[in-house]
Amino acid sequence: MKIFIYGIGKKEQPVAAQWAAEHNVTLETSDQELNAETIILAKNADAVSFQQMASIHDEAVYQQMAEYGIRFLSTRSAGIDGLSKAYLKKYNIKAANVPVYSPRAIAEHALTLSFMLLRHIPRLMQREQQQNFVLDGLIGREIHDLTVGIIGTGHIGLTTAQLFNSLGANVIAYDKFPKEHVEETLTYLPTIEAVVEKADIISLHTPYTSENHHLISEKLLNLMKPETLIINTARGPLVDTKALLTALQAGKIGGAGLDTLENEDLYINKTKAEQTSEHPYIAELLALDNVIVSPHIAFYTLEASKILMESSLNSLYELEQNGQTDSLISLEE
Repeated sequence: MKIFIYGIGKKEQPVAAQWAAEHNVTLETSDQELNAETIILAKNADAVSFQQMASIHDEAVYQQMAEYGIRFLSTRSAGIDGLSKAYLKKYNIKAANVPVYSPRAIAEHALTLSFMLLRHIPRLMQREQQQNFVLDGLIGREIHDLTVGIIGTGHIGLTTAQLFNSLGANVIAYDKFPKEHVEETLTYLPTIEAVVEKADIISLHTPYTSENHHLISEKLLNLMKPETLIINTARGPLVDTKALLTALQAGKIGGAGLDTLENEDLYINKTKAEQTSEHPYIAELLALDNVIVSPHIAFYTLEASKILMESSLNSLYELEQNGQTDSLISLEE
């Protein structure tokens, strides 16, 4: 069996090499993204593993895979919105994801963004560059006095709730499908509106679907308290970025920690010189001293990247050996 890996990093190379030796599988790798131009690199492979921010919705990619005889595809992520189920089905390509890898990685980054905003670190760093050490405007808030609202209580959301709870925060949550036996960690409220009205920090942990596009809308933003912080380590399109920017500029909310952002493929993992198209909101967001934009990096820990690589390759190996894997993506809409 031969697997081609796209988007591989330096820290992932030894993990992949060790896995290949243990399974007697041939690997070829590239740090490039998978797209219609680069699919030719995998011409002689049986399967493809990839990880990237850019979606693969171009039919040409799937058509070329089918023509090359590539039968299996694995995304090294939990999210599957970057794939086209219609084209996977049309070209008879089985695909897998990594549903669970390291909830702690994302949860800890959500905490990091929250604490940075609570203690005004972006503002402090701006002043530091100017050797301005005036205290005015830097007074912080302590987490045990605050209410944290978790939107989405899957593996990551529940882990985030547990971390905030362990620090003394009052944790409330909304989920269409509430978990049982979590009363010691959080309290569910009946609507998302009820959560955003009460929360001092709102942390998003839902998958992205067409139904929750712009879940954080102008309407919900108007329900929030003036000091509310929004943390998004889930998916960019969950937030109406234009409405968020307007609320931030008007002082209607306290700040935002954004690890994910709409149109993030325009800048993620690229220097400014490499960004060929200008992001519609990034410059205005970065100009604010109560906003942090991190490059979709919440998942990026040594532990998580190892699990993602091994799980992706395991899924492809199982598909080759048995035609099935527990992480197979259902192609039914």
